[in-house]
Amino acid sequence: ALMMRQGVGSDAACPAAAVTIPRQLPSASSSRPAPGTLAAPCHGSEALQSSMAGASAGAALSAGELQLTRERKTSVMLRNLPNNYSRAMVLKMIDDEGFQGTYNFVYFPIDFRSRAGLGYAFVNFEDPVTVDRFWRTFEGFSNWMLPSKKSCFVSWCSPHQGLEAHVERYRNSPIMHPSVPDEYKPLVFSGGARVPFPAPTKAVRAPRLRT
Repeated sequence: ALMMRQGVGSDAACPAAAVTIPRQLPSASSSRPAPGTLAAPCHGSEALQSSMAGASAGAALSAGELQLTRERKTSVMLRNLPNNYSRAMVLKMIDDEGFQGTYNFVYFPIDFRSRAGLGYAFVNFEDPVTVDRFWRTFEGFSNWMLPSKKSCFVSWCSPHQGLEAHVERYRNSPIMHPSVPDEYKPLVFSGGARVPFPAPTKAVRAPRLRT
């Protein structure tokens, strides 16, 4: 079975296009992946446990919280997604709810052993104002393409905030190695279209194999 220390994202090959990465600094917390799964880079282990505890961990933002954060935060985490969803289904769900062209990064982690989704996804938006509408749309969302009793909820992505932080997190990761299936990899978008992920700055190691 394959085991990754780094995190993971059905689409056709990218057109040759460049992506501009805005400056945005992440906060300073950390997380560690569980054995046999892909890392959840945008939250600590405490947050991951709370995601399984119930919707209280993803309670809707108050008007005050939105006002304080909307000008600087653009990355959110969709939690409690059906585990039998694929990356393509997550993208279609987001687009069908009216957000096509508003995001520039999506990452849907996959368990290498079971080849099933881990039940969450990370989305970064080009405009922080979009986060308010997205949050209200997907807090309690349950209109799934496949049968599921789950209800989605939303939280801030931490410690990584912004396109640059996510790109730097993954560009040299084993998840970007050519041997890794494309569907397991994170995606970058520009103007609503997928573009090539920024090139690594050093040699990318192949995923480690465990027998």
